[in-house]
Amino acid sequence: MTDLSKSTYLISKTSKNESSALVGHIFPLVLMILINFNASSQFYPAKLYSVRDGMPTNAIYDITQSPDGILWFMTSKGVASYNSLDWKLFPDSLKLPNSPYSFIKSLEDGSVWVAGQNRDGFIIRYLKNEKWHSINIEDIGDIHGKFCFDVKIKKNDYVIAIGNHNYIDLITISTETVNRIRLSDFPSLEIYSISFKNDSTYISSSEGLFIYSDSIKPHPVNTALGTQKEVLQVAFEDESLYLLGKDWLGIYKNDTFQYLNKGTGVTTKSQFNKHNLTIDQFGRVFFSSMSSARFLDPSSGKSEILFVNGRIFNAKSNKIFVDDENNVWVGDHRGLFKFNVLRFQNYNENIGLANDEVAAISTYQNQLVLANKSDLNFLSDGVIKKKLPLNYKAGIRALDMAYDGQNTLYIAANSGGLQKYDGINLTNITLPENDNNNISTVEYIDKKLFFANTHALFSLEGEETRKEIDLSGIRNINYLNADSIALLSTGKGLYLYQPRSKKIKHFTSRSLNYQNTYNVCKWNGQYFVGTGGGLAIISDNEITPYFTTEKLNRVAVYSLFVSTNNKLWIGTNEGVFIWDEKKLINYNRSHGLIGDEINRNAFIQIKEEKVWIGTELGASVYDYSNDISLEIIPNLSITKASTLEGQILNESNNTLKYNNNTLEFQFIGISFFDENQIKYRYKLIGFDDQYLYINNPNSNAIRYTNLPPDDYQFLVESSIDSNHWSSPKSINFTIKKPFYTTYWFLIFVAFSLIVILYIIYKIRFNFILRNQKKLKKEVRQRTQEIQSMNDEIQAQNEELLSQSEEIATNNERLEEIVQDRTQKLQEQNERLSKYAFMNSHELRGPICRMIGLLNVLKLTKSEDREKILNLIQITGLELDAITIRINQTLETVDFNELYEFHSNENLNNEIESKKANN
Repeated sequence: MTDLSKSTYLISKTSKNESSALVGHIFPLVLMILINFNASSQFYPAKLYSVRDGMPTNAIYDITQSPDGILWFMTSKGVASYNSLDWKLFPDSLKLPNSPYSFIKSLEDGSVWVAGQNRDGFIIRYLKNEKWHSINIEDIGDIHGKFCFDVKIKKNDYVIAIGNHNYIDLITISTETVNRIRLSDFPSLEIYSISFKNDSTYISSSEGLFIYSDSIKPHPVNTALGTQKEVLQVAFEDESLYLLGKDWLGIYKNDTFQYLNKGTGVTTKSQFNKHNLTIDQFGRVFFSSMSSARFLDPSSGKSEILFVNGRIFNAKSNKIFVDDENNVWVGDHRGLFKFNVLRFQNYNENIGLANDEVAAISTYQNQLVLANKSDLNFLSDGVIKKKLPLNYKAGIRALDMAYDGQNTLYIAANSGGLQKYDGINLTNITLPENDNNNISTVEYIDKKLFFANTHALFSLEGEETRKEIDLSGIRNINYLNADSIALLSTGKGLYLYQPRSKKIKHFTSRSLNYQNTYNVCKWNGQYFVGTGGGLAIISDNEITPYFTTEKLNRVAVYSLFVSTNNKLWIGTNEGVFIWDEKKLINYNRSHGLIGDEINRNAFIQIKEEKVWIGTELGASVYDYSNDISLEIIPNLSITKASTLEGQILNESNNTLKYNNNTLEFQFIGISFFDENQIKYRYKLIGFDDQYLYINNPNSNAIRYTNLPPDDYQFLVESSIDSNHWSSPKSINFTIKKPFYTTYWFLIFVAFSLIVILYIIYKIRFNFILRNQKKLKKEVRQRTQEIQSMNDEIQAQNEELLSQSEEIATNNERLEEIVQDRTQKLQEQNERLSKYAFMNSHELRGPICRMIGLLNVLKLTKSEDREKILNLIQITGLELDAITIRINQTLETVDFNELYEFHSNENLNNEIESKKANN
């Protein structure tokens, strides 16, 4: 028995019983081998473009792609282009074609050609080097209604082919010559299309296929066509020639013709000659003519309509175009559709499921069962044959299914309990008393059914229901081997339970997110666990995170299985991952998967070529036969590099002034695989140390400000999946240094400084030399002056010394004079004191008496006057005597002597006299 989880199983969970090999393995396997899952009612994921997405109009007449990756469209409003980011419509003033009778084609030199009608008539023009050029068509006349068109480059010239009615015109542009070739042998012939191939012109017509080289010749395939000779269109693939006719498709190779399909559904000729036949890079054939877009199913050989979710293309698809990335574009009068690689076929409510979400998938007898929330959908040969509602109860939700390999299908329906379907009736299984009926998971192992509710694990064998073990939070059961089953829980890790011994082993994780487990399987000898924290393994009795690449790191894993080619399939909330221990592949909605969240019990492989995937939006079928691994890399170009001042950078103009150093780089990675996933990384060598990343496709411009002078190289790359990057596009430029920082300027400045310094030195030297001479002269003069002054000072010193001695002598003499004068002054002072006494005492007394007598005299009578007069006389005589004595006293005082005593001159004279005497 191979160690696989329930979702690993090739067929169904039924086969996980080693002891009942006939029932659990051989019988279901034989049944599945007999099943042919031809998904004829599936649809393919497509993206719709309309005026809401920026298209100028919904009516698309023709499509082409130029070498730079830009798509070009002929529309009802003229010519439009789309670079995966922006739509551009050329103005009406150019008078480009805008009718359904119009074609557009791009050549390898980048020119874009248009031919068709506008309101002024028929025109042919081409765009080259951003300029439209007109073609002279006077010689072919005006064309009304449908025609055929092709153009090619021949020896540096252009050759145009115009097919109309039963003739073609070959126009050589350089010479403006027209070569008209008529198919005169078939007057009623109608030309449907023209195709250049090397030097030959292939003409598809109502009378078969013709080739023109030097003359018109019927193609050998006409013989094999017989009466079905109408050829609407041809396509070339390597050495093969594909032909589209009315209701048939064929291939001519090695001189042999073979029908690929009879009954293609293309039964009408396009009134606009819009016959489409194209082969993609992997040999898939797409075709239409006044019909829905169709493709040839390579496995069945059937003609299949390219169904779109909720809509079939209208009956007048104008163009099917396969671009450089193998995207299939279909334009009609109602819009534009794009199909990515057709590796997924999808089912949802729009094409017949009861609901969108597919929660569980299982096989049942010779059918496949897709479980919606409350319904079962039975498919046979890929077609929904029956829808069966579950027994309803509020909160019902189909979470899991198990098939016993015979007649019974068991459904874990949450609040709807455990239900079983026997091919006729749908009934509920009653649980033991007191147990709730919220059944979360179910698994059929070794003739025994295991199922769980919110708090216990149960088994059902025959009609007997038994509680195996009390265990809460079980959300899933996976078969591991004959002795053990895995119980996945909500927040409690993983349990390994042995039904025979009733033993249980518990595995937990140190991380809370990794405690939330969903699924387990064994791959390359290692148990892998899907958890809420991401992919994990069981290591050292513990749930341990397992790292593959950063892209899968910390992505919740809901389901796991190992495919027949030994790859680990991982269902997440970000799509499906496929891991082979070396390379990790991711498929999500952008790759055609119908939804991104993979349900834990809706992930199984049917036979070797089909993998069924249940998601929140429906079910997808992965077909190994369509497993086309494309490494999509955007077509990258730098559209503009300019400075803030408007200087455009290119190979011949890439040198900038130092002050013109703010630059903006605009670039675009053109990819139509998923326009929203375009990413960029860029680096300015000389400024950035590492790549900087942009995850927004609309952010395709970078500005650098105030770059310092240096040599730079701007690099930019683009990617879709962050794993495969385009070759870098680059532009080199140099920001010149300011003239004052250039070597020549610095050398000039240095030389100038040296010269200036030398001149300054010489001037200074001469100045110093002159100053030295002048200083020497001044020093001599000053020295002489100082010497003279010194002599004078010396003389003065001698004189001062003499004067000092003289002063000392004078001082001695002065002391003698002072003593002498002091004595004299003392004598004079005594005399003056005596004089003062006489004035104040002796003289004052008589005066006062005399005054008093005079006053009495005035008052006395005349008889007393004589007496008083005598007294006055006596007093006067007394006063006179006193005056005489005063005069005598003053005669002894020499006032001149006192003056002379205080005179400096007299003093000096005395000193000199003393000096002379000595």
